[in-house]
Amino acid sequence: MKYLLSVVVTICIFFSTAANSQNNPLISRGTIPLAEEVTLTSVAGPLEYPWGITSLPDGSFLITQRSGQLRIVKDGKLLADPIGFPAEILFLGQGGLLDIAVSPTFPQDQMLYFSYAIGNMDNNRLAIGRAKWNNGKLENFEEIFKSAQGKNNGAHFGSRLAFLPDKTLLATIGDGGNPPQEFLDIFAREQAQNLQTHFGSIIRINGDGSIPDDNPFKNQADALPQIWSFGHRNPQGLVIDQQSGEIWSSEHGPAGGDELNRLKAGSNYGWPRVTFGRDYRDGSNIAFKIEDPEFTSPALAWLDTHAPGGLAFYTGNAFPEWKGRLISAGLVSEDLRVIQIKDDAAIGELRIPIGERVRDAEVGQDGSLYILTDGPKGRLLRIDPAKQ
Repeated sequence: MKYLLSVVVTICIFFSTAANSQNNPLISRGTIPLAEEVTLTSVAGPLEYPWGITSLPDGSFLITQRSGQLRIVKDGKLLADPIGFPAEILFLGQGGLLDIAVSPTFPQDQMLYFSYAIGNMDNNRLAIGRAKWNNGKLENFEEIFKSAQGKNNGAHFGSRLAFLPDKTLLATIGDGGNPPQEFLDIFAREQAQNLQTHFGSIIRINGDGSIPDDNPFKNQADALPQIWSFGHRNPQGLVIDQQSGEIWSSEHGPAGGDELNRLKAGSNYGWPRVTFGRDYRDGSNIAFKIEDPEFTSPALAWLDTHAPGGLAFYTGNAFPEWKGRLISAGLVSEDLRVIQIKDDAAIGELRIPIGERVRDAEVGQDGSLYILTDGPKGRLLRIDPAKQ
């Protein structure tokens, strides 16, 4: 029996704006203006640590569970039988079965793409695979990428997937973990500046795992050819405007240093040389700088922890004033952020309180906004205008 819960969240309409440029990001701190009234409806659950969601052309949803299963929500109901993932994964810490993306040519090839953790506690890394979707089954699975180096902790896999208009695939990879985690006898986070590792980068590959000819570092001898941008900490949000080609990513910073970035090929986003955040352990400075001409500054810096999960562009009709705005899922903040953007800048932010950790956001085939809440009993929720 489907469990439905409708809750009306009454909040005022207000929106703030701020000037912004590449070296003058919008700073988010204190009380965030609140959005209009909404209704939250529980569509499906419980879900065991849900992480990624995508919608199929028939309107159904596929949801990954970090523990290694794929769940189907069809006609508003969670199907009882989970689908086992066809490869061995590492369900540890932040790792497991993570994101899912539909091939841009899905009507022809029926292909689904997945990111997931592999290995063990002492040696693990991010991998990407693909399989054919055939009447509720995953067939002909193949692994098409895995990070060049392993790490010895269960943190910072990154792991969002998104296809560019040219049908190449972007994927985010975390920096290797917080101190005291080390790699090559220095703190692992330093690898975000090392083009000879995939740590702290966003990669670009073709659908079969091969490397596009125009990748920015493909012909650079001291760089891994898959890298598309670098200097990232732990990016878990990634979305592409299929009309303009603009690419946006959100990443977990250290304490008080979460970021929203406008991504460009070959750019260095500075971690850990520049950051708005401080060390988790003792509150000390990490970089002593928040910007530098050598690095691309964020479009938005969250000084009060947001812990951003998935990103989506709002394209529905229920909230016409949100059209074209970014929707950012908040884990620690337990909310959604509706972000107004103009060119390369974030110029305003609204908050929708949810009261649960929000892992991902997705606009369904019906134009409605859906979110995944995190945890051992996560849920799929729909967001609608408040009932009058």
